[in-house]
Amino acid sequence: MAKSDSKQVKALNALLKKARSAWKGEEPAPLEPTTQLVLGFLTWNSTVKQAEGALEKIMSHVVDLNEMRVSLHHEIVEMIGVRYPMAEERVIRMREAMFEVFAREHDWRMNSVKSKGKREQREYLDTLPGIPPYVAAQVALLCFGAHALPVDDKLTALLIQEGVAEPDTPPADLESWLLRQIKAGDALEAHLALQHWADGKKMPSAKTPRKKTTAKKAPARKPTTRKKPAKKTAVKKTTKKKATRSRVAKKK
Repeated sequence: MAKSDSKQVKALNALLKKARSAWKGEEPAPLEPTTQLVLGFLTWNSTVKQAEGALEKIMSHVVDLNEMRVSLHHEIVEMIGVRYPMAEERVIRMREAMFEVFAREHDWRMNSVKSKGKREQREYLDTLPGIPPYVAAQVALLCFGAHALPVDDKLTALLIQEGVAEPDTPPADLESWLLRQIKAGDALEAHLALQHWADGKKMPSAKTPRKKTTAKKAPARKPTTRKKPAKKTAVKKTTKKKATRSRVAKKK
């Protein structure tokens, strides 16, 4: 193991210990897989509290999730609220995945998935159009007991900030690394504890280093020496002497 990996494992263990102590230890009630799929989309890059509130709003407007599936995406956005984080994108993705489920099952429920093996279940979820790894992992873990750990962009950014992951690590790669550190029997507890910890944090803002801008120096001015005014030379006045009578006489 590289030294950097060793530091990351220590940071992860310290964080898990802190997160588990803060988590109340309450496991969520099991949901039908498609319901969990919708809840997973609402929790992705959001919080459990926001997601549960949004799901309640949706169900107060529709008879069942199949009615929600055939609703226009802007209608669903209005149900959860236009200020919901990434409302447009998550609703579009969610509807794409639900339409694919219906195409595969001829039903809005994932009836065929229960009888599949763990690997096939995860592959089924991962190949749904628009589904982030976080949502696929959450359904696989909470509904089918798979060895999975939901990781979204927010949790990734927070784990990078805590020194658990390297910068620019994709969520899918981070999940794979976490699963090598966390046993299958501990995955559910680790997910719930980390989710609770992340829900209490804000999304770290990406800090872009400022470039040092060096102001261009103005060209140095040459010292201007004022020329001393030239001294005025005294002009000698020449006065013509009046010719005397004697000189006049000589000229004659």
